[in-house]
Amino acid sequence: MTVKLTETAIAAAAKRVAVAGKGEELIDAATAGLRLRVMLRGKQWVWAGRDSAGSMRRFALGEYPAMGIGDARTAATRMRAEVKGGADPAAEARRKKAAAKETVVTLGQLVGLYGAKVGDKLKSWPEYRRSIRQVLTALIDRPLPGIHVIDLQSTLDGWPAPHSASAAARYLRPVLKWASAPGRAYVDMSLTNIRAPVSGQRRKRFLSREELVRVLPVLAGSASPYALCMRLMLMTLARRDEAAFARWRDVDLEAARWLIPVTKNGQLHEVPLPRQAVELLRSIRPHDAKPEALVFATSTGGHIANWHRETVAIHKLSVTTGWHRHDLRRTGATMLGELGEAPHIIEAALNHVSLHSQLAATYNRSRYRTEVAAALQRLADDLDSISTMKGK
Repeated sequence: MTVKLTETAIAAAAKRVAVAGKGEELIDAATAGLRLRVMLRGKQWVWAGRDSAGSMRRFALGEYPAMGIGDARTAATRMRAEVKGGADPAAEARRKKAAAKETVVTLGQLVGLYGAKVGDKLKSWPEYRRSIRQVLTALIDRPLPGIHVIDLQSTLDGWPAPHSASAAARYLRPVLKWASAPGRAYVDMSLTNIRAPVSGQRRKRFLSREELVRVLPVLAGSASPYALCMRLMLMTLARRDEAAFARWRDVDLEAARWLIPVTKNGQLHEVPLPRQAVELLRSIRPHDAKPEALVFATSTGGHIANWHRETVAIHKLSVTTGWHRHDLRRTGATMLGELGEAPHIIEAALNHVSLHSQLAATYNRSRYRTEVAAALQRLADDLDSISTMKGK
């Protein structure tokens, strides 16, 4: 039925459809090709006409009354011009739908995308990425539309190392906020509601001398790369990932020096190695060690990553509990304090950015390498004396 479409004409058609129980199509007399399909369950605007090849085509424009009569006429006029000009809106819609499917990425790909756009500007991003991928291994290859907040939260809560899971949650949340921002919308905003399994309160745990009496012999008697790495961490106050990612090219055993090229504060850190650390590294260095090879590696030469499992094993063998890898760094620093080392020497050994007040640090740029070397040697000697004590 051809009629000049008005609100009254549409209302009349709706009554007829309701009585007859079947739909009808109104053709607008004012706009070429514009039609309104009046059905029992709704009303749809359609443009119908011939394309540039002379074939009859029909394309949906929108729903009435969400799209009013004036907007429908404008849309029909635009559609007619496009189709007559050779465009194929249906093919374009199919292409966009296919492209949308292709852009559905996995959680792992999203983390990689965030790293390329934002994360690589952060010095700690490699550590954050490893933590996310390790804790969320079960979800890392799952497509994003199939991941819900309960999936993330249950995976975090179920991870056997709560503090590691909490760190992963803190690292992942900015990724999800970036991914759910308006105009990006890779994921739903609800995913940002994940919570850390345990609070992020600052840890104060360190191993007492009585605990070290039990732990040190276990570490010394193990050939595990984790135990060897922990021994180096204790003697040098290095962070876990600094030691775990140490490579032979950065270690000069003749000069008793270890260079850490990537640190938390972004500064190159030169670690003077005490005699015991040099002996440890000499004992494990292969005669054909490649410069790029990891100092502490798995049997296949890969990065050691099962820290929770290995730490729990050491807990059981040493009859200790409640400590983890970073507590070794705090333990060494505490021991240096008990040995009478000055606070600024301990801070330099820890490779903290500021060793003094802000004003003093501006003028005094020394890292006290000679004093740090002497302090770490005293620490290693003290650890030796503890390891020979009889366990309690």
